[in-house]
Amino acid sequence: MNLFCFGLGYTASTLVGKLTPKSWQYSGTHRTGTQLIFDGKSPLSDAADQLKNVTHLLISIPPNPNMIDPVLHHHTADILKMPNLKWIGYLSATSVYGDHNGKWVDEKSECLPIELRGQLRLKAEQLWLSLDLPVHIFRLGGIYGPGRNQIDAVKNGTAKKIIKKNHYISRIHVDDICSAVMLSMDNPSEGKIYNIVDDMPSSSAEVLDFLCTILNMPLIKGTSFDDDSLSDMAKSFYRDNKRVRNSLAKSDLEWKPRFPSYREGYQDILDKL
Repeated sequence: MNLFCFGLGYTASTLVGKLTPKSWQYSGTHRTGTQLIFDGKSPLSDAADQLKNVTHLLISIPPNPNMIDPVLHHHTADILKMPNLKWIGYLSATSVYGDHNGKWVDEKSECLPIELRGQLRLKAEQLWLSLDLPVHIFRLGGIYGPGRNQIDAVKNGTAKKIIKKNHYISRIHVDDICSAVMLSMDNPSEGKIYNIVDDMPSSSAEVLDFLCTILNMPLIKGTSFDDDSLSDMAKSFYRDNKRVRNSLAKSDLEWKPRFPSYREGYQDILDKL
């Protein structure tokens, strides 16, 4: 099998590190450097040649207002001509659901994104699903894992604890994203959407309190969401409020998250430091 990643970022790089070398070859793009360059502004050089032997295509590049999805903007024709393509995975986000006042949502729930990033994600999803190819959309919760978490911020005193009553955020450990994607890669089918989140949506304040407790540090003083000192950017991350179900991925892919909540996930990170 041959995997090509448009965007070898945090999640995609973790994924390729888990593939069995005897069974998989992989390559992917970077925004800068001397390797395969794709910055979204210009097409990938020799795209048809780069993609001709690819069986699995992963897209982890975010959309933008100018071209919605930069990969499709530049390379729809190349993708439609890929002779060996079996599967396409698009890494989206749960921001497509918008605000549901803390209620549970699943893949059949109405998508009403209120922030631009969610609106663009939804448009990009629709573009990929319109290709009539074996596309799997992964709506990811807030991603964390080794090298991408709040432990250092808690330790050095830069973590900000924003308190909003009855507010929920769904999260997912990067290893659990990879396990879901790998199961999907083994079971290609057309037009699938999966929520990839853990089992326990929680407030950001709850997570910070947990980290302070297991690090034997005093709890961080909180700031109310209604505080005038909070920037619009900071507040934008708290306007969406919903609890995201992962039942379809569990039943359809037989996926089981190794870290069912932030507690197990963060404890594993700390145990390996």
